[in-house]
Amino acid sequence: MPPQVPPALRDLDFEAAALRIQGTVKRTPLVQLASQLHPALAGHPKAQARLAATEVYFKLECLQETGSFKSRGAWNQVSQLTEDERARGVVTTSSGNHGRALSWAAGRAEVPATICMPADAYPNKIQACRDLGATVRLGDTRPETDAICAELAQAGAVLVHPYDAVRTIEGAGTVGLEIAEDLPCVDLVLCPVGGGGLISGVALALRSKFGDQVRIVGAEPKGAATLSRGLEAGAPIDIPDIQTKVQGLCPLNVGALNIDAAQAAVDQVVELEDEHIFAAQALLVNHAGLVVEPAGAATLAAFLFTDLVDHLDFQNIALIVSGGNPAPEQLQAIRNQS
Repeated sequence: MPPQVPPALRDLDFEAAALRIQGTVKRTPLVQLASQLHPALAGHPKAQARLAATEVYFKLECLQETGSFKSRGAWNQVSQLTEDERARGVVTTSSGNHGRALSWAAGRAEVPATICMPADAYPNKIQACRDLGATVRLGDTRPETDAICAELAQAGAVLVHPYDAVRTIEGAGTVGLEIAEDLPCVDLVLCPVGGGGLISGVALALRSKFGDQVRIVGAEPKGAATLSRGLEAGAPIDIPDIQTKVQGLCPLNVGALNIDAAQAAVDQVVELEDEHIFAAQALLVNHAGLVVEPAGAATLAAFLFTDLVDHLDFQNIALIVSGGNPAPEQLQAIRNQS
């Protein structure tokens, strides 16, 4: 681990987490899609040139159990519960993917689960949690939803935090381990940022393998720049007035552990316009044949529609496609664009 990593994160064992989730969570593919995407960028010559000038690989967590990387952290958490904790059940707050993953992991382990969700979460994600056997509690706002979760945790349920928890970060970091194993020549990794759990784990895992030989960059919406603001302040900063439509990348803040990890191991965070994220999603859906939610396309947006790679020499780039659970009507609207 980098020497500046705080004590709470120094004992992370990504290899142990990888063994723990092996056979339960999928090892997702790392693939190249340039041949499918290049023709579709004819109207964006700079983006087309970026794609042609480098070897770009996509880590397809959209093909993961429950449709996102979140199953890694959820299973790493649930599989280590004590008998007392199993009996008390688990609880979390989630706009969708973490809730679905925890519902799946808890159901697999026969542990009661309650998922607290904002009422404006995608209906398909709410129903997915219920279909997996979890109890869903809805709050009118995200702060109200967090309050419901806190009350249940205080009453005895085990809080499985979606990002600000060591075991969640440890599970998410197995994405980084797999990239390191499959692409040992990687020199740039782009990771989407919501609460910060994925980039925390990925960055620390990659640093443990490559040190400073790889550059690690986060991608988040301008309207929910929680990591950027948190890094500026050195602590979590609430953004109550979220101004993005990219669900999955818009929690109220980034966790304290996640800021510590990013300070130690992340090189840069880029802020994206929503329109670029949705454009990248359309490319992956209509030209690569993937089912990808907007949040999962943030890394492609950062690569294609910012100047991130224009002034630095990168040859092998990995983009993490974090999730594949779009709202059905939003996915159909994207497909209608083709």
